[in-house]
Amino acid sequence: MLQISDGFDEYSDKIRAVNALSLMTAPLAERCDFAEIRLGQTALQFGSGAGGLIVHGKKCSNAALIFFMQSREGTKAVVFDGRIIKWPEIVIVPPGCDFSFASAGPMQWISMSMPSKLADAAYDFKKLVGSIENYKTVKTPSATELTQFINAATMARQRIRRARQRPKIDPQAIEGSLLRILQNMLSNSVSDGRGFDKGTERIILKVLESLQLNNRIPVQALAEAADVSERTLHRAFKKYFHIGPKRYLKIRQLNLVRNAIRQNHPTPTNITDILTEHGVTEFGRFATEYKALFNESPTETLQKHLALRPRDTKKNFSKPQMVSDFA
Repeated sequence: MLQISDGFDEYSDKIRAVNALSLMTAPLAERCDFAEIRLGQTALQFGSGAGGLIVHGKKCSNAALIFFMQSREGTKAVVFDGRIIKWPEIVIVPPGCDFSFASAGPMQWISMSMPSKLADAAYDFKKLVGSIENYKTVKTPSATELTQFINAATMARQRIRRARQRPKIDPQAIEGSLLRILQNMLSNSVSDGRGFDKGTERIILKVLESLQLNNRIPVQALAEAADVSERTLHRAFKKYFHIGPKRYLKIRQLNLVRNAIRQNHPTPTNITDILTEHGVTEFGRFATEYKALFNESPTETLQKHLALRPRDTKKNFSKPQMVSDFA
């Protein structure tokens, strides 16, 4: 199965479908792409964006190992759980683990996930990745071997995309080939002695847990929830996302409002109500910040969304309630 998106909204929707939250932090200069391929028991995901992005991954489903890697030399370094990951480093994420990554500029990445049983039984990845049972780890394969894996994964994506016009492909055979390349690459890779900062991670996880319960919580309350000072909280955010907590909360609010506007509402949509529900009090100022980030007003987002809906679902939205502040 192949799913492809083109543009931030589609990227955000697809990321959400795989249990993650994507936040745009800076205007996108080019397309934002996400694709997912399922091959037997494994899944490949491809992502790219020319702008600022933060992605929060929630607990891995189906007890999966995730191998996260930059997909091209020279792309912007990714900050993965507070640690800068440079080519050709890869991150291996154990089952049941939350993670966040952020980029301030153009980036491309690939991840491969698989059930732990497959990883242990068929390819002995448990031995190759060392202490992965307990925590994330970083490996540095050779650039040549990583390029080989990325080329093979990209070719698999292209073949599956063209499958309707070509003879039937064998996903299991493609999966086996990729896993063998990954196995060889890990066998020859070097473990990085620098670990992730567990103390900072605990702070960020407490913050994200608090925001899941209440997206309107202020910075001071976030610091109290994480049991740290505001200064310590600020350092943690700068390390993880390269922005402070106040800016992060504004970015999160802008993105969540956009997502809410794009939902299918059972009654005519009142943008004022959506903004109020997300803690917006200065509507005009918020509209200006919204347009600076997304290059359109909240009203334009709604109109675009309604125009893309099938005709039979538009009948309840023919006259959306919108206010002049957001025109």
